[in-house]
Amino acid sequence: MSNNFQNKKILFIGPIFHNYHILIKEKLEYLGATVDFYPERDYGWKFKIINNFFKNYLNKFQNKYYNSILGNSENGDYDFLFVIRGYMLSPNFINKFKKLYPKAKTIMYQWDSNKENPFSDVSVLFDQVYSFDFKDCNDIPSVKYIPLFYTDDLIPYRENKQEVEYDFFFMGWCFPERYKAVVSFREFTIANNYKLKAFLYMPFSSYLKEALRGNLLDRSIVSFTPMNRVEYLSILRRSRVMVDVSNPRQTGLAMRVIEAIAMNVKVLTNNKNLSKDKIVEKTKLFSFFDEKDVCVEQDFVNNQSFVSKDNLMLSLELWLKNIFGDNEN
Repeated sequence: MSNNFQNKKILFIGPIFHNYHILIKEKLEYLGATVDFYPERDYGWKFKIINNFFKNYLNKFQNKYYNSILGNSENGDYDFLFVIRGYMLSPNFINKFKKLYPKAKTIMYQWDSNKENPFSDVSVLFDQVYSFDFKDCNDIPSVKYIPLFYTDDLIPYRENKQEVEYDFFFMGWCFPERYKAVVSFREFTIANNYKLKAFLYMPFSSYLKEALRGNLLDRSIVSFTPMNRVEYLSILRRSRVMVDVSNPRQTGLAMRVIEAIAMNVKVLTNNKNLSKDKIVEKTKLFSFFDEKDVCVEQDFVNNQSFVSKDNLMLSLELWLKNIFGDNEN
């Protein structure tokens, strides 16, 4: 394809997560492609009822849903099938698509691990498979590594850096390991006179479950409302270091890590797997810590010469060109 999207027709299936699906579709269209997008599952009440009360019917429900996509997309004359994640995607769907569109190229990208969202059984049916997860790329021979991307809305914040307000910025979904790490890290920052901005999102229903178990979480850390994107980017550009406590069921660079590096904000992480990324090896923007025994080099926090002027992460456009162009680099 040589990174040329002009006059190409793409069937795009992926999760509805923030507005990434919209931005990806818009960027593909900006590059010249025609794109039909379908969510990877029904986001309405039917799915919620079956997922919560009739799990045995979920496979059948998902198969019916994916078959309906093929029914809606007949006569599409597609050049590509592009799947991001593909929740419970069946081999039957891939095989049917290939029969309908034998000349089309099939591409899968995983921004969940195989442990979180099993995909290895269908990945062998795709022409190209990529993942952000180091372990999956190592364990599954057909899967190649491409890290996640940053979106265009970040660029003005990078080009208009403001005076630093926070030494450390901690943001993400609240799960037990991450909550404990934030509490421990806060003690470290207080003891060493550092300024910390900590924000963990947890739905009220999950908070209530924890409270009923006797776990009263600190509301100065936990919010029931996700952080607004503009507020997040504004705080990120006023921070020295983004702190990353990774999901123990994944090994790749999280989106917040990508966005921090793209904005030339240093990253302190407990994910030792990140040293496997060639970019991480070359830059001093990364440092590692043990969330159970927090210790951070003062030089890493304060030294501004660590900040790189190079564009180290993939923009959304370059990410798509890498994926569709089968770029080995």
